[in-house]
Amino acid sequence: MYFHRCYLELQIYKKIAFYSDFFFNYMFYLCCIKLYKIIFMNRFRKMVTVVTALFALQAAMAQDDVQITFDKLPAKDEGIVKAYSPKDDVQITFDELPAKAQSFVKTHFPKEEVASVWKDIEIEMLRVEDYTVALSNGTKVEFLPNGEWKEIKKSRGSEIPAKIIPNGIAQYVSQNYSGHPIKKISKERNGYEVELIGGTYLEFSRNGKFLRIDD
Repeated sequence: MYFHRCYLELQIYKKIAFYSDFFFNYMFYLCCIKLYKIIFMNRFRKMVTVVTALFALQAAMAQDDVQITFDKLPAKDEGIVKAYSPKDDVQITFDELPAKAQSFVKTHFPKEEVASVWKDIEIEMLRVEDYTVALSNGTKVEFLPNGEWKEIKKSRGSEIPAKIIPNGIAQYVSQNYSGHPIKKISKERNGYEVELIGGTYLEFSRNGKFLRIDD
């Protein structure tokens, strides 16, 4: 009888242990499900918030794009062009040149007719970069927006007026490159660059002093 009783008690303890393990496993499972729901719902709420913010930002940016007509583009003022053109070069009249540039052409090329006048526009900044005047003898003169001459290039059979070329440059070319007249002269940041007939390039300082041969 004693052993039978011990056997029954052992069976009861096993069942209690089995159900205890089942209970704890079940509770652990419920806790995991609860934790997953909390994490998922928080992420879902954050995702909804982000998507809503993106749609709001897109709507705000769309309101910034306002369609206007062509005649409402900025008018000409301090280098700002009147009309936006996809081309870099826009043909203009001689009277549209800066007054200083007009005076330069009339003074140094009085016998030449103006064939065409162009202005080079920087599209992104909507400003004039320079002007180009083509004369009837083939000479081309480039001007800065303020009317100062930037570059002069002569054509075959024409000459660059002597008054334009600084004395130091004219003397150096005459003494060292006789028979090779100046084909082109341009103002650089630190002086002048001269191209001679034959393809030689010379660099000079602002006061006309020879610096080097530009290869």
